[in-house]
Amino acid sequence: MSTKLRPFLDAIEINHGQKIDIGRFFLNLSESARQLGISWHMGRDFDRMAEVNRMHQDTWEPLSPIYDPELSDINPDNVIYIEGQAGGDPVVTLILRRYDWPTSTLREEWESGRLAYRDPGTQMGPHEKWIADAPIAAEISGRVVFAGGLWCHPSFRRKRLPVLTIAMMRSISLAVWKPDFTIGMVERGPLTRTLLPLYGNPAVQGGMQIIGAWRTFDCNLIWETPDILIRHIRNHSMHANQPE
Repeated sequence: MSTKLRPFLDAIEINHGQKIDIGRFFLNLSESARQLGISWHMGRDFDRMAEVNRMHQDTWEPLSPIYDPELSDINPDNVIYIEGQAGGDPVVTLILRRYDWPTSTLREEWESGRLAYRDPGTQMGPHEKWIADAPIAAEISGRVVFAGGLWCHPSFRRKRLPVLTIAMMRSISLAVWKPDFTIGMVERGPLTRTLLPLYGNPAVQGGMQIIGAWRTFDCNLIWETPDILIRHIRNHSMHANQPE
């Protein structure tokens, strides 16, 4: 897994109405993490997340087939893996996966199983069903970045590290892929109210379900457009120690 940030910083400044310095925001995030004893490691080696997941099954559910290259079309061209380490050990992870849906929508890709499977007809279980009842799912299309695989070691969950990781997601998504939408899934339940502020209180709709697969999953869909991503960065880029 690459530990060099330079390839990401080379493309970090973009235009959207007016120029914004995402690079400075990115470096502020790195400094804030360093003050917590965290170093960022990023690259295209998505197999690393599966390894970390296996190491921490006591605090992390098994990964979705979305991240399994034997089942999915995940590959180094459509993935960026982010890992925060403390003393050389992983303490936070996130994976960004790019989808290109010029003539399709999240609802179509989700309900067909194509979001996760290369060949849903042969790879989905006989009783497996993906349901996308969130109204916005029918409008999300184009270049879409799915942010998933967010895990934080319990000893770091109250130290703002998840917040810094989500802010990192915003800067990298814009700099590398300039998506039409970024999306994520937050499992419904008692932790929902705790988790949504970590994401910066994005727009949210319920109605996304997976039944009869590797696990039953009832979740809220969260999403942001480029304008919202840029607003987060512009509003907070001047606060080096408080990027979110």
